[in-house]
Amino acid sequence: MDLTGIGGVWPASLTPFAPNGTPDGAIDEASLRGHLAQLAGTPGVRALVVNGHAGEATSLDRAERRQVVQIARQVASGRVGVVAGIVAEDTRGACTLARDAAEAGADALLLFPPLLFAQGAAMRPEMVLRFVKAVAEATPLPIVLFQLSMASGLGYSTDLLLQLCREVPSIIAVKEGSDIPATYEANLHALRGLGRPVTVLTTNNGWLMASLAYGGDGILSGIGSVAPGLLAELFAASQRGDVATARRVQERLLPLTRVFYRRPGLDMHNRMKTALHLLGLLPHPDPRPPLLPITPAEREEIRQALLASGLMRAAEAA
Repeated sequence: MDLTGIGGVWPASLTPFAPNGTPDGAIDEASLRGHLAQLAGTPGVRALVVNGHAGEATSLDRAERRQVVQIARQVASGRVGVVAGIVAEDTRGACTLARDAAEAGADALLLFPPLLFAQGAAMRPEMVLRFVKAVAEATPLPIVLFQLSMASGLGYSTDLLLQLCREVPSIIAVKEGSDIPATYEANLHALRGLGRPVTVLTTNNGWLMASLAYGGDGILSGIGSVAPGLLAELFAASQRGDVATARRVQERLLPLTRVFYRRPGLDMHNRMKTALHLLGLLPHPDPRPPLLPITPAEREEIRQALLASGLMRAAEAA
């Protein structure tokens, strides 16, 4: 599927595992299929994103990452796109994962910057250019570039972002998570002036409604693994200019963003698994070690957030 120019909702999916104590801790394939099918069947969802941070990609080996893409391809069945996260700490590893994703049936790649870039890649832009170009040359698949928060040290300056898109024509979209409104707006304006379509997918979870109001083309976020319907409603209302409805949806999302995206950040997607478990959509919520299961106290807070959002009814929670 050609995802060029395609906005809407792209949920970053989770990866279910067999429960803690299972000898091999394998991927729970049946649960993964069910999770992806539920996302793909949500009106407004245009692509499934797998093997990202939400999917605990760094805990998956190479064969498991291929397995997840293959399953997503089967579940998508041409109805929605499949985007494979490429999370690697070196260029050779990223290129290998990109080729694997292409062979497994991905429609596009979501390219993460290596953590090494946080140590000063902004002062060595040629390093970033060479990395992205190498991955682009490794496979014909289009690339969604992950723009992380500027505070993380992994965000690209507007000038570098523009240079990357100019010199790497296979970049068709940017997952925009700079998390600074002025930077986000500057990036939007710069990308609009490229002369070719580059989709801007917001992942600024603390201010999704506002980022769409600035002119974002869609949402790519882990919260979409739990609330794809709410994201679709928010996006549709923003597209219509229906501010009142957008505000109502944003109010429903607020308790979820507060409980998912608080410290420690390493548990954010762990919390989302617990939410799906509470909703009856995931049999086993445990993450892969060394991550630990959510505590009973936090589990109750997540349940309360689901109630406040309207995703869970009081009768179901009783």
